Amino acid sequence: MNKLKLIKTIVVVLTFLLVFGSLMALTAIYRQIKSSKQPEPTGISDLNEPQGSRINSMLEYKGYLYILVKDGGESDRIVVFDTQKGQPVSKIKLN
Repeated sequence: MNKLKLIKTIVVVLTFLLVFGSLMALTAIYRQIKSSKQPEPTGISDLNEPQGSRINSMLEYKGYLYILVKDGGESDRIVVFDTQKGQPVSKIKLN
């Protein structure tokens, strides 16, 4: 009977360690994913564009977002947004 009790105790401890380790690994993965998110513009106002402007399309390349903006009383333009700094870097006007 003593050996059976020992085996049961070992199984309970190993099961606890397996569950606890899995939860710790999932928590670490979640925190890594959450902290690696890069800031992106949430709206046209973050790009310092005039009222009435609208985002037509976006393209991400090497850490920058290239955003095609139309309307707003100006000609079409491309706003280059730095995702590391979370702010627009430059504006390219199109004719």
